[in-house]
Amino acid sequence: MKIIADKNMLLLNETFGMHGDVQLVDGRQISRADLRGADVLLVRSITRVDRRLLQGTSIRFVGSATIGVDHLDTAWLEANNIAWASAPGCNASSAAQWALAMMWLACKRSNIDFKQQRVGIIGRGNVGRRLEHLLKALEIPVMACDPPLQASGVKDLVSMQDISANSIVSLHVPLTRDGNHPTEALLDSKFLNSLKPETIVVNSSRGRVIDGSTLLEQLQSGRLRAALDVWPDEPYISRDWLQSTCVATPHVAGYSIEGKQAGTEMIYAAFCRRFAMAAGDPPKPQLEDVIVHYPTHAAADQVLQQAIQSSCPVERDDTALRAASSPGNMANCVKIDSLRANYPVRREFKSHRIEARPETEAAQLRELGFKTE
Repeated sequence: MKIIADKNMLLLNETFGMHGDVQLVDGRQISRADLRGADVLLVRSITRVDRRLLQGTSIRFVGSATIGVDHLDTAWLEANNIAWASAPGCNASSAAQWALAMMWLACKRSNIDFKQQRVGIIGRGNVGRRLEHLLKALEIPVMACDPPLQASGVKDLVSMQDISANSIVSLHVPLTRDGNHPTEALLDSKFLNSLKPETIVVNSSRGRVIDGSTLLEQLQSGRLRAALDVWPDEPYISRDWLQSTCVATPHVAGYSIEGKQAGTEMIYAAFCRRFAMAAGDPPKPQLEDVIVHYPTHAAADQVLQQAIQSSCPVERDDTALRAASSPGNMANCVKIDSLRANYPVRREFKSHRIEARPETEAAQLRELGFKTE
């Protein structure tokens, strides 16, 4: 079996490599010629998979190690008898933790106390639910809005109007253009104009779920603030955007090692079901916990913030993005592909062990997902 895979995916040899010849390619550059004689295509969100790419090829299975599927033309795949799978929830903890770290840093840079804010979450799926849990563990008031869940009968949700009253609004929705609840430009000019001045907009879902031109205008005027991990014109980000946001990272919210491994494992399981193969238990690299020690006199909030930033180095990635060089003659933008491809190892809260803290602090750290001693 010939398998074409994005070169930046993890555990390919340990999983798919047991069943065929895995050939690694640049996900941004995958072409129909690369797929000649191939049976399986494995991608991330940067590869658009549709008729233009696959028509006339021998591909029988497409796996995307991603939460979202807006880059897959699933209707065309199904109409052409090509099985497909994604990995919903694979990096949800990573993305939720990153959003938390982004909003804390945004508050710090805005000279406001994060612990005194109110957060409105739009989208209470895999990521939104986890973020809601983290905020409650920090005793930060939080509410959630999710129109599809509300339509299905879920009761403890609020309206978009209710969300607009919060000092922080965080987006965790897929990018959809059809159905009863499309999310493209969900945060339109009407909603953005309804936000209170100095509201912090946090987005780690997809860039185009916000009306970009209106948001940029509001940021440049100073009326709103933003902490963004996703952008409307990826892989390019204009320097106008970077100059206007208080926190900026290069679409890496879900880039933990744990999340990447889970993404490959989930589509591998779907691949084995499709071809009636025994999946077995693929070996994974054994990674040691990250040990973090703080002096006993360190303030509790300082320990919390530093523990979160140790796992989610938002400030480091913000600095790297703002310092990135411009591609070719495009002086007014940066390209994020190299930052993502060469991203340092990042571990989730559960892989961090916090030592020597009083039990009251340790209990809160455990509630967030950290280990304590």
